[in-house]
Amino acid sequence: MRDAGGAAGVSLTGMRSEEQPPETSASGPPPAGDAGIWRLARESANTIADSRRQRGLPLEAVATPIATPLPKPRIVSRRLFVLGGFWSALTLALIGLAGPSLDFLYPRKLRGFGGPVSVSPSEVPPPGSDPVRNFEGRFWLVNLSAGETPNGEQTEGGLVALWTKCPHLGCTVPWRPDFTFLGRKGWFRCPCHGSTYTREGGVRVFGPAPRSMDTFPLEVQDDGSLIVQTGPARARLGGANNPSRAVPPSAGGASA
Repeated sequence: MRDAGGAAGVSLTGMRSEEQPPETSASGPPPAGDAGIWRLARESANTIADSRRQRGLPLEAVATPIATPLPKPRIVSRRLFVLGGFWSALTLALIGLAGPSLDFLYPRKLRGFGGPVSVSPSEVPPPGSDPVRNFEGRFWLVNLSAGETPNGEQTEGGLVALWTKCPHLGCTVPWRPDFTFLGRKGWFRCPCHGSTYTREGGVRVFGPAPRSMDTFPLEVQDDGSLIVQTGPARARLGGANNPSRAVPPSAGGASA
């Protein structure tokens, strides 16, 4: 019985010993299956300095590149966007308001009324004939005969440019060849208030106008044409001496 029991005890003891893992010493190498893990652990524990010391390399600083951050993208804020739109709209509105005025004030080469107006020789009336109207320059061109006018003014004869604007209230003064006044036919007569002016220089003889018709200076060119300086800035106030301002049509000169 003891032999059977002892045999059984030996068998159980042997089974226990087979089930237990083999003991390893603290200084002995790890099992073959765990060798890679231990090696990685030892390598990770070593520093770069230890590695260079083991290989006999000098311990110098390692030049590690410093990362440079990328510049932040510029993002237009909502406030800046709204302010930019407001000032842009305000600027455009001011340009729209001031632009026409600036364009009007910008100096240009004037033509027609307000600047020099050319009169061809064919448009110059003969001496003593009816006046000729120039619509572009807004004046009547009169060619006076030399001598004494019906009103007693002395003139050497020549050309006078009379502004068609009445000195009273600015109405346009027409030439009335059929109008009879003071026993003579042919007068400049304002249709608004009846101011009446002579054919021989536009001298006022009747009506509420404060003076005679205003005149424009003119120059006679070598070919017989005329250059008349028109506009309010060039006009000379009319007076009883209008006939003396006449310029001979055959000689260069100027009348004020």
